Amino acid sequence: MNGPDGACPHCGAAVPVHRLAVAGHCGAPLCAAAQGRVVAERATEQNRAGAEAARARVAAAVAPVMRRVEDAAGEVPLLGAVPHRVPVLVPAEEGRRAAFLAHVARLCDAAFEVAEEEIAPVYDRAAHEPEEPDAVGPACASCRGRCCIRGYGQNAFVKVGTIQAFRRAEPGLTKEALLARYAAHFPEESSAGGCIFQGPMGCSLPRGYRAGICNTFHCELLDALIEEAAEAPGPVVVAAADEAGVQVVSVMVPDGSWEEVEP
Repeated sequence: MNGPDGACPHCGAAVPVHRLAVAGHCGAPLCAAAQGRVVAERATEQNRAGAEAARARVAAAVAPVMRRVEDAAGEVPLLGAVPHRVPVLVPAEEGRRAAFLAHVARLCDAAFEVAEEEIAPVYDRAAHEPEEPDAVGPACASCRGRCCIRGYGQNAFVKVGTIQAFRRAEPGLTKEALLARYAAHFPEESSAGGCIFQGPMGCSLPRGYRAGICNTFHCELLDALIEEAAEAPGPVVVAAADEAGVQVVSVMVPDGSWEEVEP
């Protein structure tokens, strides 16, 4: 025996109420697509509401810092929120170091099959890595490198293209020199489950030695902060927060200098 019918919210067709409860539509392709848009809009609204709530909690937590900066600067500072992750540092593992160097050696074998003069211009890092905005410094330092954890499974993101970029920038660079370069910058402790070069003071590789993505990747929160800071040049308060709340607060003044302060 069939149960009572309801009406599809998109086309008005009669639909068993149990189906409406599960699917929210009659099953017709156009109605399914319409319901998909409704679900996506609801999710977007929920995410927006969650982000606003998180921003409000961050603002409440750093209100004293905001007031101090406003009093000192004579203007209301911009508040930027970024994620936070405290790396759990563990002693260097020789096996992990050896595995990384073996990875780089394999990449070099492939990369050096291409003559230096034939390396494509796409690997010209100088042309593709613009100077970072000032806000990136305090934001990424306060975050403590949450995105760097992905470097564990990606071997610090070093690819054949990384090697070709080094060769294009430094004609005559050898495989042995590249391997020695990486070996010389292994930290004594690195992040458990994170990038092998994420040490006590952040990335132990100089900027020019990192994979290109490490110098150009921005999370969504960082992109938002960069955009807002460009439109409101003035003091910036960066709050790095995790599930437990605000963990690090940094203040950047208009000349680009910054310091961490007590939350």
